Amino acid sequence: MIKDEGLKAIAVEMFSMTEEDMAKVTPEMEKATLNATEALDKYRLVAEVVSSKYCYAGLQVGQKYVLDRAVEINAQESTAPLCLGAIQPLFEKSTSLLDRMYQKGDITAFMAGFRCTDPGLELGGLGTVEFKISIEEK
Repeated sequence: MIKDEGLKAIAVEMFSMTEEDMAKVTPEMEKATLNATEALDKYRLVAEVVSSKYCYAGLQVGQKYVLDRAVEINAQESTAPLCLGAIQPLFEKSTSLLDRMYQKGDITAFMAGFRCTDPGLELGGLGTVEFKISIEEK
């Protein structure tokens, strides 16, 4: 059961969570959620293109995706065109950031970059794009 009144208000107002479902929230889940809530608006994840070869979506070196609240693409600050082949591995990185927030880990610690899902010509695809990741304080 959610005991923190602020978290309870978020559960009701933002998620329309029922009393029945709030009763299922364990103390551990509540603590982790409170930890994340403290950090969500303080940090953002930036994935910047560091190499691009034959990208069908047109991603180019220097373009970036900016994620606020770990899961929201900031359309105003992002400069890379949306590509599902890049968004899928980006989502995996965002869940790692969320886990750091839930566990009160070192949020800005190094995070390895990623490649889009197209394997490139050598492996039967067309192009491939590589990204570096940074976690920035807002």
